[in-house]
Amino acid sequence: MKKIQFLNGFVLLLIILYVINFLGNAYLTWFSDFLTQFEHLYENFIFGYYTQFVGLVFSIITFIGLLSVKSGLKEIIKQGFFNSISAGKFIIGGKLFLISGLLNFIFNLILLFRSEEMLFVGEIGQSFLLMIIGFSLYIISDILQNGNLLKQENELTI
Repeated sequence: MKKIQFLNGFVLLLIILYVINFLGNAYLTWFSDFLTQFEHLYENFIFGYYTQFVGLVFSIITFIGLLSVKSGLKEIIKQGFFNSISAGKFIIGGKLFLISGLLNFIFNLILLFRSEEMLFVGEIGQSFLLMIIGFSLYIISDILQNGNLLKQENELTI
């Protein structure tokens, strides 16, 4: 259980870092004149200046997935490993990570071909990692659901 509590704390730390990153980006985008010197860079992108906000949408989807995983870990700490609530939360988190990773992959692939720069190859790798994490959450949720069924059958036979 200590490992689950450590993972819960790590996910909480990721959520906090995500919020700090979001607030810093929001400040630079809307309240600072720092990014105005780079506006000419957006001319070659798909949506122009608004390309950065497409990435923000993917980021918000990932953030909601992190919140779902945090909620699932909290249920594991409260009720034990095998419960249907945490399995459902992990399925939601997995779906959101898969969606975010897939959309981010497609978007970065389009940006790679449009801008002809190798900068986005690392971004594509991060998208694959996010999709792998999402798929792993599906597997974990299946294990939790099967364990919950075995636990219920065991309690009925006693």
